Amino acid sequence: MATSKKKWVIISVVALVVVGGIGVGSYFGQTKKGIGIQGAAGLSNLKSAGFDPAKSGKKVYTIKTDTKVNCSSTPWVIAEKEGFFAEEGINVEYTGELTTAQVLPSILNGTNNVSSAHVNNIATYIAGGAKIKGVTIGGVDPKPDVDDKYHHMKYYVSPKLGVKTLGELIKKKNGAKITINGTVPSCTTFIASNAFDHEGFDRNQIKYVSFESDTAALQANEQGNIDIVGVHPPFYKLAKESGLIEVFDTADTGLGESAGTTFYYFTDDFIKENPDAVQHFVNAIKKAQAWIVNPAHEEEAIKLTGEYIGQPVNAVHYYYTGNGFPNKLIQPWIDDLVKNGALKKDQLHVNDLITTQFDKG
Repeated sequence: MATSKKKWVIISVVALVVVGGIGVGSYFGQTKKGIGIQGAAGLSNLKSAGFDPAKSGKKVYTIKTDTKVNCSSTPWVIAEKEGFFAEEGINVEYTGELTTAQVLPSILNGTNNVSSAHVNNIATYIAGGAKIKGVTIGGVDPKPDVDDKYHHMKYYVSPKLGVKTLGELIKKKNGAKITINGTVPSCTTFIASNAFDHEGFDRNQIKYVSFESDTAALQANEQGNIDIVGVHPPFYKLAKESGLIEVFDTADTGLGESAGTTFYYFTDDFIKENPDAVQHFVNAIKKAQAWIVNPAHEEEAIKLTGEYIGQPVNAVHYYYTGNGFPNKLIQPWIDDLVKNGALKKDQLHVNDLITTQFDKG
């Protein structure tokens, strides 16, 4: 697809989100009924620890969000199960599981108040007219001294292809398109494109194919319908047990921690009208993220996440524990949108995507 055509496709889709309520977005490996994996037992699961925001001594704020029966759920699970939301007076109302396409519209129309997304999603939404801002950083890729099972994504091929490396696959394809799961823009496409760049291959050889979940993409790879499948931490174990061969991951992008950057975001109006609620939410979610990445809590975080999403996992995502919005974690995502034609140079800057009101560096 030509660069100019890419740009108009992406911006037009986001315009539909804002005007007509049709959305694009990125879950981090959704689990959906009907594809062999069952979701959580019920909404009461997250509230079962019995923590009460009314006992915090703080004003109680109700914040609505979708149910997140997927691998992005860990901070929410921990903030509930360890009492961080209750400690900050935050009562989260879980409104039900949504498809990827429904998340942003639900924020814009007030059905929900907060969600999380990667930087390229946020930037594309804002470029299309969505009045939203990131309020704190969520996920990042871990530093090299952390076990690679926490890397934001890994990419695999089926042994049926008869190759063991990306270079071998490219040689075998002899100029033909290489199919990888992913919807532009998303973390899957951002990471794969940058890995091709970093390894000296042409990103234009990639053809992205959209799937609603990592599990659906894994099935497509098993059936030979895509060449490479990119998945997130809860599915690494499944990929390996299925005999798939890892050909690259986020560490092969040269992007460091920025390869996994996400924001929690609210609408500008909600931020203006409910600054205290947003501040207490940020406080709670940062406490949960610090708890998750503490090695002493590794097994408990994995266990609670697996119980909630109804899927055995051997790792969860890695989360940011610093303060503020370091440029190095954000700018590469904007630069990539410029490179693939989704944004003009200098159309958006880091400060257009965030507010530092609640999480100062």
